[in-house]
Amino acid sequence: MKTAIVSGASRGVGKATAEKLARKGYRLVINCRSNFDLLEEVAKKLRKYTEVITVHGAITDKVLKSALMIDSDSFLPIETGDEIILVNNAGISTFNLCQDVTDEEFSNMLNANVSDMFKLTRLVIPYMIKSGNGRIINVSSVWGVTGASMESVYSLTKGAVNAFTKALGKELAPNHIPVNAIALGCVDTDMNGWLSREDRAELEDEIPYGRMAKPKEVAEFIYLLAQAPRYLTAQVIQFDGGWI
Repeated sequence: MKTAIVSGASRGVGKATAEKLARKGYRLVINCRSNFDLLEEVAKKLRKYTEVITVHGAITDKVLKSALMIDSDSFLPIETGDEIILVNNAGISTFNLCQDVTDEEFSNMLNANVSDMFKLTRLVIPYMIKSGNGRIINVSSVWGVTGASMESVYSLTKGAVNAFTKALGKELAPNHIPVNAIALGCVDTDMNGWLSREDRAELEDEIPYGRMAKPKEVAEFIYLLAQAPRYLTAQVIQFDGGWI
């Protein structure tokens, strides 16, 4: 039995990743913070390939127990050897000067990019230890590695994700549970939809590959990482077309 938990799956990278894993035979638990109608559209499409549980808001322990441990209509109890993949993808960004960031914006960014990611990971770990076959993949950013002007808070949160990845990877290495992060460059998603045509062209000129990444390309890499030797852990791997 193969189960994948993908946060922020209503659009963009999360949606593409959920679709990729569904096509590869993973049962899904997917969620989002606010775009619930979009999430249900994704689930409806993916139920052609697999079983899907949708969660509006935070994924709770009750949901995980229903999906992995307790009898339900579509999911069987977890057993030793069952594969569990957690893809921490959910996140938000902002573009403004540090001194202009409000307390509310700061709290929202910390909750979406760090706190929610940590809490979901903390919930899933015991089930991975029980199955003996878990993997954690955190979707991060190159700005968590180098920092970005006008995105100081976003850089702060993604730096935290990267540090958490390295620390947790070491912590779970004795359990043979790989923990890795993908530090994305610029991806052609709604998050970058605010760019004007001129800004986009200028940005893509800076990327050696010549364009932004496509969400499906990121999903392909996430799947490859999910199949990598377990000795690969506690790493932050850049996926940026040679940009940074």
